[in-house]
Amino acid sequence: MNKHALEGCPRCGQLFTCKLNASLKCDCNQIVLTPSEMQYIRDISIMDYDSGCLCLNCLQDLQQEARALE
Repeated sequence: MNKHALEGCPRCGQLFTCKLNASLKCDCNQIVLTPSEMQYIRDISIMDYDSGCLCLNCLQDLQQEARALE
């Protein structure tokens, strides 16, 4: 039995394993975000995706969007 939850990314629908209960092993730890990138993703997530976890691909896409705005 998998102790992590299989989730659908609210942005793209891709299934991924959420490791919120083991956050140091979570895929989102593979990306390093600046404070402004984190704020951009937080703002977008609240407005468009009703919060929740995003998959790594979407986090990387949103990071690039944030960098393009700087």
